[in-house]
Amino acid sequence: MTVAIEFASSEDLRTALGRWLEDYGHSVHRQVPCPDEGVVDLLTPLYAIFCPSSLTPADLWAAVDIIQTKQAHFPDQRMVIAGLTPETDWEAAVDIAEQIKPKGIEVWFLDQNASFVEFYGGMAAAPLPPPQGRLARRNPLAGCLISIGMAAILSASFWLAYRILDRHQFQTATTSQENRSWEQLHNAVEVWDIDTALASLERLGTSRNPCVARFAERFETSLRQRGDDGFRDINPIKRALNMEEGCRLDLREYDFSQ
Repeated sequence: MTVAIEFASSEDLRTALGRWLEDYGHSVHRQVPCPDEGVVDLLTPLYAIFCPSSLTPADLWAAVDIIQTKQAHFPDQRMVIAGLTPETDWEAAVDIAEQIKPKGIEVWFLDQNASFVEFYGGMAAAPLPPPQGRLARRNPLAGCLISIGMAAILSASFWLAYRILDRHQFQTATTSQENRSWEQLHNAVEVWDIDTALASLERLGTSRNPCVARFAERFETSLRQRGDDGFRDINPIKRALNMEEGCRLDLREYDFSQ
């Protein structure tokens, strides 16, 4: 169910979304320059998030065009378009979200996510202070942004420095390890490799994200009780958590998908 959420500006939306992700243990970098042009609004070890002014069908397709030119620069991240459900043509927007999943692009309708709605309610009760993202976090990008200006940031030398410094941080982050565990799990599911699947689920079960931890517990139980047939439960378990608890677990297609 869509909940009425309003932000005074796109910057306010990005600030709230970034802090919500930080609540789940993500390391969040804001307004990260791309090597060619433009920026990624929010970048974490798992996600490259773009926040267009709206999620109308026209704006969604425009965002898709932009993202497809930048996907190759972020091989470790899942591409995301985030925003609020549009007041008009919302059914078309939802349809587009389904169409672009095979392209590796997710759409987050934040006002339909129970966890974000709850966070927004707390934020409304205690208004956020002015954002201080790039200065307070001591991101290596911050000094560049202040000292050499936007033109130099987009230069090749800056991008090389960014890749050396920030990519190292990403590779050592816990969330990056979680991403690898997800990939190992999905690869194991493809070939019904129970041992590898159980090992991946054991690591995912320690996630700070309650949705991931609950999924790992349920899926492990299914595999131990049903053996190979338990693999068929992966998407139903994810779908149930997404519907019941507002999770955003990714559904993948398998030969046995229901």
